Amino acid sequence: SEQSGYEAMQRLVPRRPDAVFAASDTMALGALRALHEAGISVPGDIALVGFDGLQASEHSVPRLTTIRQPVLETGARAVQVLIDLVSGDAPAPVAEIMPVELIVRESCGAAVATAGVEAI
Repeated sequence: SEQSGYEAMQRLVPRRPDAVFAASDTMALGALRALHEAGISVPGDIALVGFDGLQASEHSVPRLTTIRQPVLETGARAVQVLIDLVSGDAPAPVAEIMPVELIVRESCGAAVATAGVEAI
């Protein structure tokens, strides 16, 4: 949640990490608020990256660097696997890798254009 990101960042502020990767964009936005309140510059003092690719990450100040995941496709695949399991058509458990995309914006401090990456 945004609140958990805010509280976690408040605990990290005294340690002054160089960078923080939040488990979600929502948490990263909470962390961004905590950093702003502490007078810490993003990305000048701490680089910040989220995960999800939420539209709100495009509108934060600074704009949030994020890793966009294919939420609809992942959900659709999960439903299909569940249907296969319930119907008895599923083979042994499988691991699937869904593609993700790194969206580089101001919060990470990089001057690199958007790049594609794959999850491992």
